[in-house]
Amino acid sequence: MTTPRPPDGTVKNMERAIIKNDKRISRFKRSFKRSKYLFILMIPGVLWYICFHIMPLYGISIAFFDYKIALGLKGSKFIGFEKFETLFQAAEFTRVLKNTLLISFLKLACGFPMPIILALSVNAVTKKYFRKTVQTISYMPHFLSWVIVFGICGVLFNGYTGVLEKLFYSLKIPYKDPTLTKGSFIAFLVLSSMWKGMGMSSIIYLAALSGIDPQLYEAARVDGASRARQLVSITIPSILPVCAIVLILSVGGLLSGDFEQVYLFQRGNPDLVDRSDIFETWTLRNGITAGRYSIAAAIGIFQSFVGAVLVFITNAISKKLGQGGIW
Repeated sequence: MTTPRPPDGTVKNMERAIIKNDKRISRFKRSFKRSKYLFILMIPGVLWYICFHIMPLYGISIAFFDYKIALGLKGSKFIGFEKFETLFQAAEFTRVLKNTLLISFLKLACGFPMPIILALSVNAVTKKYFRKTVQTISYMPHFLSWVIVFGICGVLFNGYTGVLEKLFYSLKIPYKDPTLTKGSFIAFLVLSSMWKGMGMSSIIYLAALSGIDPQLYEAARVDGASRARQLVSITIPSILPVCAIVLILSVGGLLSGDFEQVYLFQRGNPDLVDRSDIFETWTLRNGITAGRYSIAAAIGIFQSFVGAVLVFITNAISKKLGQGGIW
């Protein structure tokens, strides 16, 4: 008994698919052979991402269970979206959401342009050694943990033994520790975050600036363009796509505060906690410490969902404005 032959059109489609697949495999082999050492260097990063980002995704399912450690996930009762309802109806949810958005928005609004300004300033420096010195000094705070920054701020701003307190006292000016004053605490969080991350963030823009074709500046100088005109017409438009990508990724983290910074500087002070309580610190107290792991997982899912929506919206706006996007 002979097997019926498929129609000629089906055979041709199968042949095209096989040929296309063979071409993809051959391209991958050529790419791997050409860049095999880069692929090898990727292995630790890929393994780290799988272990700490992909595998833990299984754990988010506890947000839909009345999770008990003794019973485990299989023994816990499935409750659907009940924990999300509990989260949204919590008396503190609105306050924590406002604090998180306020702190994150101020950090984004004030901190986003500063690395760009620093990169443009450093790029304009012609003295090589001075330029390297400025870069090194601006990068250093990034490598300090928030614990060390907290200690430095204690020495500088402490209302009893701090350097600034003595300076103000000698000038007979009233002094209040900004790290303990409710009115200035948010501003202090924003400024300290800018100081710590501005230098390292500027590396991205310096790399983008180094990729601008020097012939554009030469042509502009021939046409009599001033340095200000070159900045407006060449430099800024050339780095706008990079700025757009950084902004998109930054907007995605609006609901994710800097836990270590906020938790350390709150010092358990009720006034400061009420003023600066973000989702991460609230989760620690009401979720992890209290043993309500399902609530903690629900908060994480809520943050991730809102962050993803914001990224999609910002990416769409960026593409409509002609600055491209991350996909």
